[in-house]
Amino acid sequence: MDILTKYAHQFVQLELLKAKLEVFPNKNGREEVDLIVRTSTGKQYELYFQPIDLEKERSVKILKEELGDPKVNLWIALVLLIKDMEPVLHLIPSKVLSEPDNYIFFDNEQGERFKHLSNWEIKVFVKAIPALSKYSFANMLTQLV
Repeated sequence: MDILTKYAHQFVQLELLKAKLEVFPNKNGREEVDLIVRTSTGKQYELYFQPIDLEKERSVKILKEELGDPKVNLWIALVLLIKDMEPVLHLIPSKVLSEPDNYIFFDNEQGERFKHLSNWEIKVFVKAIPALSKYSFANMLTQLV
């Protein structure tokens, strides 16, 4: 893990802790899940950590076989990294990927022969920021608890 990715990972953990959520590293064997989050009401979520360095890229691709099937308690912790700015955290329910809008969220199905290359893609660009902001950490926090 490079230094920028480590910083983004620590940022996610800190934001979750500041929101008074319990945060645990994944120890249940699912490699694609980076963190387990538990709320004060006992709800539990799995977070898939996905940083994006906006200085270098405008989209991220998540392999379907790596993430597994979208489900209610599996969320993507998308961290936008921009030089000289604090990271921005978005929490995206994995179920959103099941019904891509082909604007921000895309389903890149590769067919049976290349199924291992199938992925979901999340694009981040200036015009998409208002739509993406509905998944900002502050907006999604109420859905977690």
